[in-house]
Amino acid sequence: MPIDLPIWECEPPPIPQTALRTKRRRTMTLVPGMRIGVWRIERELGRGGMATVYATTHTRFGKRAALKLAHHAVLGPRFTPETFLREARIANMIDHPGVVEVFATGTYSGRPYLAMERLAGSSLGARLDQGALPRDESLEILGELCEVLSAVHAAGVTHRDLKLDNVYLLATPGAGGRRTKLLDWGMARIAGEEDPMRGLIAGTLTYVAPEQVRGEQVTPAADIYSLGVLAYQLLLGGAPFKSANDLELLDKHLREAPPRPRTKWRAIPAALEATLLAMLAKRPEDRPQLLDIARVLQAARRARPSKLRWIELPVMPIEDMIGRPAVPFLVTKPQRIAGAALGIALTAASLIPLIMR
Repeated sequence: MPIDLPIWECEPPPIPQTALRTKRRRTMTLVPGMRIGVWRIERELGRGGMATVYATTHTRFGKRAALKLAHHAVLGPRFTPETFLREARIANMIDHPGVVEVFATGTYSGRPYLAMERLAGSSLGARLDQGALPRDESLEILGELCEVLSAVHAAGVTHRDLKLDNVYLLATPGAGGRRTKLLDWGMARIAGEEDPMRGLIAGTLTYVAPEQVRGEQVTPAADIYSLGVLAYQLLLGGAPFKSANDLELLDKHLREAPPRPRTKWRAIPAALEATLLAMLAKRPEDRPQLLDIARVLQAARRARPSKLRWIELPVMPIEDMIGRPAVPFLVTKPQRIAGAALGIALTAASLIPLIMR
Protein backbone atom coordinates (compact mmCIF):
# COMPACT_ATOMS: atom_id res chain seq x y z
CA MET A 1 0.00 0.00 0.00
CA PRO A 2 1.44 3.43 -0.90
CA ILE A 3 2.71 5.42 2.07
CA ASP A 4 1.72 9.07 2.41
CA LEU A 5 4.82 11.00 3.36
CA PRO A 6 4.73 14.38 5.08
CA ILE A 7 5.32 17.44 2.91
CA TRP A 8 6.93 20.24 4.85
CA GLU A 9 6.32 23.67 3.33
CA CYS A 10 8.91 26.22 4.35
CA GLU A 11 10.07 29.68 3.37
CA PRO A 12 13.68 29.85 2.19
CA PRO A 13 16.10 31.36 4.72
CA PRO A 14 18.24 34.39 3.86
CA ILE A 15 20.87 33.50 1.29
CA PRO A 16 24.47 33.96 2.54
CA GLN A 17 26.50 36.67 0.86
CA THR A 18 28.84 34.01 -0.54
CA ALA A 19 25.94 32.67 -2.58
CA LEU A 20 24.84 36.14 -3.70
CA ARG A 21 28.30 36.87 -5.06
CA THR A 22 28.18 33.80 -7.31
CA LYS A 23 27.02 34.09 -10.89
CA ARG A 24 23.23 33.81 -10.94
CA ARG A 25 21.82 30.80 -12.72
CA ARG A 26 18.35 29.57 -13.43
CA THR A 27 18.86 27.08 -10.58
CA MET A 28 20.95 28.60 -7.79
CA THR A 29 23.58 26.41 -6.17
CA LEU A 30 23.09 25.98 -2.45
CA VAL A 31 26.12 26.47 -0.23
CA PRO A 32 27.17 24.84 3.05
CA GLY A 33 25.31 26.23 6.04
CA MET A 34 22.09 27.04 4.22
CA ARG A 35 18.91 25.45 5.53
CA ILE A 36 16.02 23.80 3.73
CA GLY A 37 13.38 23.33 6.38
CA VAL A 38 14.92 21.12 9.05
CA TRP A 39 17.87 20.13 6.83
CA ARG A 40 21.25 21.92 6.89
CA ILE A 41 23.30 21.78 3.68
CA GLU A 42 26.79 20.32 4.05
CA ARG A 43 28.01 19.93 0.47
CA GLU A 44 26.94 19.00 -3.05
CA LEU A 45 27.10 15.28 -3.83
CA GLY A 46 26.14 15.28 -7.49
CA ARG A 47 24.20 17.05 -10.22
CA GLY A 48 22.03 15.59 -12.98
CA GLY A 49 19.67 16.83 -15.66
CA MET A 50 16.66 16.91 -13.34
CA ALA A 51 18.02 17.59 -9.86
CA THR A 52 21.01 18.25 -7.62
CA VAL A 53 21.77 16.05 -4.63
CA TYR A 54 23.21 17.53 -1.41
CA ALA A 55 24.60 15.99 1.75
CA THR A 56 22.47 17.31 4.62
CA THR A 57 21.97 16.87 8.36
CA HIS A 58 18.73 17.16 10.35
CA THR A 59 19.07 20.25 12.55
CA ARG A 60 17.28 18.66 15.52
CA PHE A 61 18.14 14.95 15.46
CA GLY A 62 21.47 14.97 13.62
CA LYS A 63 20.24 12.43 11.06
CA ARG A 64 22.38 12.39 7.94
CA ALA A 65 20.54 12.37 4.62
CA ALA A 66 20.92 12.96 0.91
CA LEU A 67 18.56 15.71 -0.29
CA LYS A 68 17.54 15.65 -3.94
CA LEU A 69 16.34 19.10 -5.06
CA ALA A 70 14.68 19.51 -8.48
CA HIS A 71 15.94 22.15 -10.92
CA HIS A 72 13.60 25.03 -11.69
CA ALA A 73 14.24 24.49 -15.40
CA VAL A 74 12.67 21.01 -15.53
CA LEU A 75 9.38 22.01 -13.87
CA GLY A 76 6.45 22.60 -16.18
CA PRO A 77 3.09 21.24 -17.30
CA ARG A 78 4.55 17.79 -18.10
CA PHE A 79 6.82 17.65 -15.07
CA THR A 80 5.20 19.19 -12.01
CA PRO A 81 6.35 19.11 -8.37
CA GLU A 82 3.83 16.29 -7.85
CA THR A 83 5.50 14.34 -10.67
CA PHE A 84 8.86 14.72 -8.96
CA LEU A 85 7.52 13.75 -5.53
CA ARG A 86 5.94 10.56 -6.89
CA GLU A 87 9.45 9.12 -6.72
CA ALA A 88 9.04 8.98 -2.93
CA ARG A 89 5.81 7.01 -3.27
CA ILE A 90 7.36 4.58 -5.74
CA ALA A 91 10.38 3.94 -3.51
CA ASN A 92 8.07 3.18 -0.61
CA MET A 93 5.87 0.86 -2.70
CA ILE A 94 8.81 -1.53 -3.06
CA ASP A 95 9.72 -3.31 0.15
CA HIS A 96 13.30 -4.34 -0.59
CA PRO A 97 16.70 -3.43 0.90
CA GLY A 98 18.07 -2.91 -2.61
CA VAL A 99 15.87 0.18 -3.07
CA VAL A 100 17.10 3.46 -1.57
CA GLU A 101 14.88 4.63 1.31
CA VAL A 102 13.02 7.95 0.96
CA PHE A 103 11.72 9.24 4.30
CA ALA A 104 10.64 12.86 3.75
CA THR A 105 9.54 15.25 1.02
CA GLY A 106 9.02 18.98 0.79
CA THR A 107 9.43 22.12 -1.28
CA TYR A 108 11.98 24.91 -1.23
CA SER A 109 11.26 28.13 -3.11
CA GLY A 110 8.78 26.29 -5.31
CA ARG A 111 11.21 23.44 -5.99
CA PRO A 112 10.32 19.95 -4.70
CA TYR A 113 12.86 17.87 -2.82
CA LEU A 114 13.28 14.36 -1.45
CA ALA A 115 15.22 13.44 1.69
CA MET A 116 16.65 9.92 1.42
CA GLU A 117 19.23 7.71 3.05
CA ARG A 118 22.79 8.87 2.48
CA LEU A 119 24.91 6.06 1.09
CA ALA A 120 28.64 5.45 1.44
CA GLY A 121 30.33 4.09 -1.66
CA SER A 122 30.16 4.98 -5.34
CA SER A 123 28.04 4.46 -8.40
CA LEU A 124 28.78 1.46 -10.59
CA GLY A 125 29.73 3.86 -13.37
CA ALA A 126 32.31 5.62 -11.18
CA ARG A 127 33.71 2.24 -10.12
CA LEU A 128 34.14 1.10 -13.72
CA ASP A 129 35.99 4.33 -14.50
CA GLN A 130 38.72 2.96 -12.23
CA GLY A 131 38.99 -0.27 -14.23
CA ALA A 132 37.08 -3.42 -15.11
CA LEU A 133 35.61 -5.49 -12.30
CA PRO A 134 36.47 -9.19 -11.89
CA ARG A 135 33.87 -11.28 -13.69
CA ASP A 136 32.83 -13.10 -10.52
CA GLU A 137 32.07 -9.73 -8.90
CA SER A 138 30.18 -8.58 -11.99
CA LEU A 139 28.08 -11.74 -11.96
CA GLU A 140 27.29 -11.16 -8.29
CA ILE A 141 26.16 -7.57 -8.96
CA LEU A 142 23.96 -8.70 -11.85
CA GLY A 143 22.44 -11.38 -9.62
CA GLU A 144 21.57 -8.78 -6.97
CA LEU A 145 19.99 -6.57 -9.62
CA CYS A 146 17.83 -9.49 -10.76
CA GLU A 147 16.64 -9.89 -7.17
CA VAL A 148 15.73 -6.24 -6.64
CA LEU A 149 14.09 -5.95 -10.08
CA SER A 150 11.93 -8.95 -9.22
CA ALA A 151 10.62 -7.02 -6.19
CA VAL A 152 10.19 -3.88 -8.32
CA HIS A 153 8.15 -5.67 -10.96
CA ALA A 154 6.10 -7.53 -8.33
CA ALA A 155 5.06 -4.09 -7.01
CA GLY A 156 3.79 -3.12 -10.47
CA VAL A 157 6.69 -0.78 -11.20
CA THR A 158 9.03 -0.57 -14.19
CA HIS A 159 12.22 1.38 -13.43
CA ARG A 160 12.79 2.41 -17.06
CA ASP A 161 16.19 4.04 -16.46
CA LEU A 162 18.44 1.20 -15.36
CA LYS A 163 22.05 2.19 -16.08
CA LEU A 164 25.52 2.19 -14.50
CA ASP A 165 25.03 5.54 -12.76
CA ASN A 166 21.75 4.42 -11.16
CA VAL A 167 23.33 1.38 -9.53
CA TYR A 168 25.17 2.19 -6.30
CA LEU A 169 27.88 -0.02 -4.79
CA LEU A 170 27.99 0.21 -1.00
CA ALA A 171 31.41 0.58 0.62
CA THR A 172 30.24 -1.80 3.36
CA PRO A 173 27.79 -4.61 2.53
CA GLY A 174 24.30 -4.06 3.91
CA ALA A 175 21.55 -6.46 4.98
CA GLY A 176 22.24 -10.03 3.90
CA GLY A 177 25.63 -9.04 2.48
CA ARG A 178 23.98 -7.00 -0.27
CA ARG A 179 26.28 -4.54 -2.03
CA THR A 180 23.97 -2.80 -4.48
CA LYS A 181 21.23 -0.18 -4.29
CA LEU A 182 19.00 0.83 -7.18
CA LEU A 183 18.54 4.61 -7.37
CA ASP A 184 16.51 7.27 -9.20
CA TRP A 185 12.86 6.42 -9.72
CA GLY A 186 11.98 9.63 -11.55
CA MET A 187 11.41 7.80 -14.87
CA ALA A 188 9.57 4.85 -13.36
CA ARG A 189 6.15 3.74 -14.57
CA ILE A 190 3.43 2.41 -12.27
CA ALA A 191 1.11 -0.14 -13.85
CA GLY A 192 -2.50 1.01 -13.98
CA GLU A 193 -1.66 4.70 -13.53
CA GLU A 194 -1.29 7.49 -16.04
CA ASP A 195 2.27 7.63 -17.32
CA PRO A 196 3.75 11.16 -17.03
CA MET A 197 6.38 10.19 -19.63
CA ARG A 198 3.86 8.88 -22.16
CA GLY A 199 4.94 9.57 -25.74
CA LEU A 200 8.53 10.37 -24.73
CA ILE A 201 11.70 8.30 -25.02
CA ALA A 202 12.05 8.11 -21.25
CA GLY A 203 15.44 6.73 -20.30
CA THR A 204 19.09 6.89 -21.32
CA LEU A 205 19.70 6.20 -25.01
CA THR A 206 22.46 3.63 -24.45
CA TYR A 207 20.00 1.44 -22.53
CA VAL A 208 16.55 2.07 -24.02
CA ALA A 209 14.59 -0.93 -25.27
CA PRO A 210 13.17 -0.89 -28.82
CA GLU A 211 9.64 -0.39 -27.50
CA GLN A 212 10.83 2.73 -25.64
CA VAL A 213 12.27 4.08 -28.89
CA ARG A 214 8.93 3.50 -30.62
CA GLY A 215 7.10 5.34 -27.83
CA GLU A 216 5.07 2.27 -26.90
CA GLN A 217 3.84 1.45 -23.42
CA VAL A 218 6.69 -0.08 -21.46
CA THR A 219 6.54 -3.24 -19.39
CA PRO A 220 9.07 -4.89 -17.04
CA ALA A 221 10.63 -6.44 -20.16
CA ALA A 222 12.16 -3.00 -20.86
CA ASP A 223 14.17 -3.30 -17.62
CA ILE A 224 15.41 -6.72 -18.73
CA TYR A 225 16.69 -5.18 -21.99
CA SER A 226 18.50 -2.44 -20.03
CA LEU A 227 19.93 -5.08 -17.70
CA GLY A 228 21.27 -6.87 -20.77
CA VAL A 229 23.07 -3.71 -21.89
CA LEU A 230 24.49 -3.29 -18.39
CA ALA A 231 25.60 -6.95 -18.40
CA TYR A 232 27.54 -6.35 -21.64
CA GLN A 233 29.29 -3.40 -19.99
CA LEU A 234 30.22 -5.39 -16.89
CA LEU A 235 31.17 -8.71 -18.46
CA LEU A 236 32.36 -7.75 -21.95
CA GLY A 237 33.82 -4.28 -21.50
CA GLY A 238 31.32 -2.14 -23.39
CA ALA A 239 27.73 -1.55 -24.43
CA PRO A 240 26.45 -3.69 -27.32
CA PHE A 241 25.44 -0.68 -29.42
CA LYS A 242 27.55 2.45 -29.78
CA SER A 243 27.33 5.54 -31.96
CA ALA A 244 28.25 9.20 -31.73
CA ASN A 245 24.93 9.93 -33.45
CA ASP A 246 21.79 9.59 -31.32
CA LEU A 247 19.55 8.69 -34.26
CA GLU A 248 21.96 5.99 -35.41
CA LEU A 249 22.13 4.61 -31.87
CA LEU A 250 18.34 4.41 -31.66
CA ASP A 251 18.23 2.68 -35.04
CA LYS A 252 20.69 0.06 -33.78
CA HIS A 253 18.41 -0.67 -30.84
CA LEU A 254 15.57 -1.17 -33.31
CA ARG A 255 17.30 -3.17 -36.04
CA GLU A 256 20.84 -4.33 -35.32
CA ALA A 257 21.68 -7.68 -33.72
CA PRO A 258 24.01 -7.41 -30.70
CA PRO A 259 27.57 -8.71 -31.10
CA ARG A 260 28.11 -12.27 -29.88
CA PRO A 261 29.55 -12.23 -26.34
CA ARG A 262 32.06 -14.95 -27.31
CA THR A 263 33.98 -12.42 -29.41
CA LYS A 264 34.89 -10.60 -26.16
CA TRP A 265 34.88 -13.50 -23.67
CA ARG A 266 36.11 -16.67 -25.34
CA ALA A 267 35.32 -19.01 -22.44
CA ILE A 268 31.85 -17.63 -21.66
CA PRO A 269 29.46 -20.45 -20.70
CA ALA A 270 27.11 -21.23 -23.57
CA ALA A 271 24.00 -20.75 -21.41
CA LEU A 272 25.18 -17.32 -20.29
CA GLU A 273 25.91 -16.23 -23.85
CA ALA A 274 22.48 -17.35 -25.01
CA THR A 275 20.84 -15.53 -22.09
CA LEU A 276 22.65 -12.26 -22.77
CA LEU A 277 21.56 -12.35 -26.40
CA ALA A 278 17.98 -13.18 -25.41
CA MET A 279 17.88 -10.25 -22.96
CA LEU A 280 18.50 -7.96 -25.95
CA ALA A 281 15.74 -9.46 -28.08
CA LYS A 282 13.91 -6.83 -30.11
CA ARG A 283 10.48 -8.12 -29.05
CA PRO A 284 9.67 -7.85 -25.32
CA GLU A 285 7.97 -11.25 -25.27
CA ASP A 286 11.17 -12.94 -26.47
CA ARG A 287 13.22 -11.83 -23.46
CA PRO A 288 13.83 -14.24 -20.56
CA GLN A 289 12.34 -13.94 -17.09
CA LEU A 290 14.44 -12.56 -14.22
CA LEU A 291 14.31 -15.88 -12.35
CA ASP A 292 15.82 -17.71 -15.33
CA ILE A 293 18.48 -15.02 -15.76
CA ALA A 294 19.42 -15.28 -12.08
CA ARG A 295 19.81 -19.06 -12.35
CA VAL A 296 22.15 -18.74 -15.33
CA LEU A 297 24.23 -16.08 -13.53
CA GLN A 298 24.50 -18.29 -10.45
CA ALA A 299 25.56 -21.28 -12.54
CA ALA A 300 28.23 -19.16 -14.25
CA ARG A 301 29.59 -18.12 -10.83
CA ARG A 302 29.80 -21.75 -9.71
CA ALA A 303 31.58 -22.87 -12.86
CA ARG A 304 35.28 -23.54 -12.38
CA PRO A 305 37.77 -22.52 -15.10
CA SER A 306 39.30 -25.35 -17.06
CA LYS A 307 42.80 -26.47 -16.06
CA LEU A 308 43.78 -25.89 -19.66
CA ARG A 309 42.21 -22.44 -19.81
CA TRP A 310 45.61 -20.82 -20.27
CA ILE A 311 46.01 -22.61 -23.60
CA GLU A 312 42.50 -21.68 -24.79
CA LEU A 313 42.23 -21.08 -28.53
CA PRO A 314 40.53 -18.00 -29.95
CA VAL A 315 37.00 -18.24 -31.32
CA MET A 316 38.19 -18.04 -34.94
CA PRO A 317 41.32 -20.23 -35.22
CA ILE A 318 44.36 -18.58 -36.73
CA GLU A 319 45.43 -20.18 -40.02
CA ASP A 320 48.87 -20.52 -41.54
CA MET A 321 49.73 -19.49 -45.09
CA ILE A 322 48.15 -22.59 -46.63
CA GLY A 323 44.96 -22.44 -44.60
CA ARG A 324 45.73 -24.96 -41.83
CA PRO A 325 44.77 -24.13 -38.20
CA ALA A 326 47.78 -22.77 -36.31
CA VAL A 327 48.43 -22.33 -32.57
CA PRO A 328 48.07 -18.62 -31.69
CA PHE A 329 50.99 -16.59 -30.43
CA LEU A 330 51.47 -17.36 -26.75
CA VAL A 331 51.80 -14.16 -24.75
CA THR A 332 51.79 -15.10 -21.05
CA LYS A 333 54.72 -16.71 -19.24
CA PRO A 334 52.97 -20.10 -18.70
CA GLN A 335 52.01 -20.10 -22.37
CA ARG A 336 55.58 -19.35 -23.46
CA ILE A 337 56.96 -22.13 -21.25
CA ALA A 338 54.39 -24.59 -22.58
CA GLY A 339 55.10 -23.52 -26.15
CA ALA A 340 58.85 -23.90 -25.68
CA ALA A 341 58.41 -27.36 -24.13
CA LEU A 342 56.13 -28.41 -26.98
CA GLY A 343 58.64 -27.16 -29.53
CA ILE A 344 61.52 -29.07 -27.89
CA ALA A 345 59.42 -32.24 -27.75
CA LEU A 346 58.47 -31.98 -31.42
CA THR A 347 62.07 -31.31 -32.43
CA ALA A 348 63.29 -34.30 -30.42
CA ALA A 349 60.64 -36.52 -31.95
CA SER A 350 61.68 -35.46 -35.47
CA LEU A 351 65.33 -36.34 -34.69
CA ILE A 352 64.63 -39.88 -33.44
CA PRO A 353 64.38 -41.41 -36.97
CA LEU A 354 67.76 -39.87 -37.89
CA ILE A 355 69.44 -41.19 -34.72
CA MET A 356 68.03 -44.69 -35.23
CA ARG A 357 69.51 -45.03 -38.73
